[in-house]
Amino acid sequence: MNFVNRISLIVTPTPLMHQWVVDVAADEAPTLEEMTAESSCYLLDEPQEDCDVAALTATLIEQNFLKIWRNELAVWDEYLDNAPNDMNQAQFSQWFNVTLSGLTFDLAQQPLLVANVD
Repeated sequence: MNFVNRISLIVTPTPLMHQWVVDVAADEAPTLEEMTAESSCYLLDEPQEDCDVAALTATLIEQNFLKIWRNELAVWDEYLDNAPNDMNQAQFSQWFNVTLSGLTFDLAQQPLLVANVD
């Protein structure tokens, strides 16, 4: 087992995100239960000093919500043609639940693959 020097934001869709998926990709849309069972994990640098978890989570969301939101939507709408016009942090919080995981461990046998998807 290896410790990974990252923390994670675990992002789970809410019914608003699910409804958007249904509207955009009706034939391929999973159920809300299926979508929430497969949360996304976004790795971030560990903070340099100890801080309050709630404050850290809020700061990380503020710094990264637009990248995360665009990535989540791009799974269903590659060019974001159907993305909401006003993608702000308040709306992001209505579309997604986000939790922080402070420790990340790698239990895999294979080496970690890192690929740039930007």
